[in-house]
Parts: sequence; C-alpha cells; structure tokens
Amino acid sequence: MHDDPDLETVDQTPTPVLGSVLLVEDNLRVSDELALVLSAAGYATRCAYDGEHMRSLLTITTPDVVMLDLNLPNEDGISLCKWLRDLHPYMGIVMLTARVMGSERTEGYQAGADVYLTKPTRPEEILAVIRNLMRRHDRHGASPLTATNAWTVHQKSMSLSAPDADVLSLTPKETIALITLAQTSTHCTYEEMIDKLGAEAQRTSFDKVRLEVLISRLRAKLFKFKGQAFEIKTVHGAGYRLSTPLKVKAG
Repeated sequence: MHDDPDLETVDQTPTPVLGSVLLVEDNLRVSDELALVLSAAGYATRCAYDGEHMRSLLTITTPDVVMLDLNLPNEDGISLCKWLRDLHPYMGIVMLTARVMGSERTEGYQAGADVYLTKPTRPEEILAVIRNLMRRHDRHGASPLTATNAWTVHQKSMSLSAPDADVLSLTPKETIALITLAQTSTHCTYEEMIDKLGAEAQRTSFDKVRLEVLISRLRAKLFKFKGQAFEIKTVHGAGYRLSTPLKVKAG
C-alpha cells in the first residue's frame, strides 16, 4: 500500500476481469479490508476517501459499481449518491453505514442507492450484491437505449415519455416506482419497492397494500399506452417487472 491515499490503488491489473468498483470510505482500515475482498474476487478496485477524491477518480474512468460510505467528511453519502444517480442512471450504487435507523435507510434509497448495507457486513453478502449489480450493468450495456427510440422516465419533471414522444405526467411515488423497476435486471420484489417508496420518517407508513394501490393506479394511467405494450407485469408471489426496457433520465 502507498502512504499517500491519492495514490491508493488496490487492483494492479489494468483490465478488470469481472468489472470495476470504486470504494468511497474515509476509514482506511475498513477501506483496505473491503478492497482486498473485492480485488481477490476479481474486481478492479479503486479507493477514495471523500467526495472530492471520488470526483477526481471519476474523471479518469467510470466504474460499474460505487460503494459509498454514508458518513464522509465534508460531504455526506446521501448528497453524493444523488449526484451519482443523476449523472449515471444505470450505475450500481451500494450505501454503506454503521447507522441502523429506518428513516436513514429510506433516505438512502430515495437518493438513488440500489442496496443499503449495515456495517459490519459479511464478505459473502458484499460479493453477492456486487455480482447482482454487475449483471444489471451488463444488461443495460449490451443494449443501450437512445433518446429517440426508448421509453424514458424523467426524474426531475416526473413524467414518462413514449418512443413516439407522447408524455404522461406522474406523481412523485409513481416516478420512484418506475425508476425502481427500470433499475432492476429481472423483477423487483415487494420488499424492495416498499423500501424505496417508504416515507422518510417511518418505513411502516408504506406497506404492501399501499404498494398494490399505487401499482393499480399507475397501471390505469399506463392504459393510455396499451397499443405500445408498455406494462407493469406481476411476478406472482414475488413482485413486479416491466414488459419493456425503460431509460432513466435525471431531467
């Protein structure tokens, strides 16, 4: 290891075998341990110790997955997560924290995190999460969507645009629901959607009944596009999936 954290590079292989991970963690002991686990599993791993360092590394190359500590100096993980998600809709983002409050977990998901892990986390769980996110990244990378022929959900304007340029207005929770489904490689479980849609104060304020009501209302809106085969499908006993790939746009 180098003494200068600016020169910190764990994986010395120039071409990643399984994918690339950027680990943003100010605790050097934790950072070293996680990086060793990731690099030993075949992932090209770089380490940053705060938001400014993370941004400087992103100018060099864009990783497949970012593992982001919630409690960072100068700029917290939530604001960095929002920034990352706006710029990289399909990037895998894992939130790491020692905090266990449900409201903070929900805040992380609403900021755009795919997975929220509480420290200490078992290496097997970390690697399972990274593998799943890499598969999703590969799916989107294999068939990139363009603005001219893609279904697109617009995060800021809360709307859904069809390939023929027709636009449907959405509520905030409908927008979150579609973004959550768009960022799932197979299907999204009920629990994952409830986590993403839960209120900031209490996760219990949003449950499966409310989720089913929300999906029912959203399906009624999507009936407008019945001729274009854009639907929310039920995976019985498991969750929901989209019938068509959906691009996420920050604007």
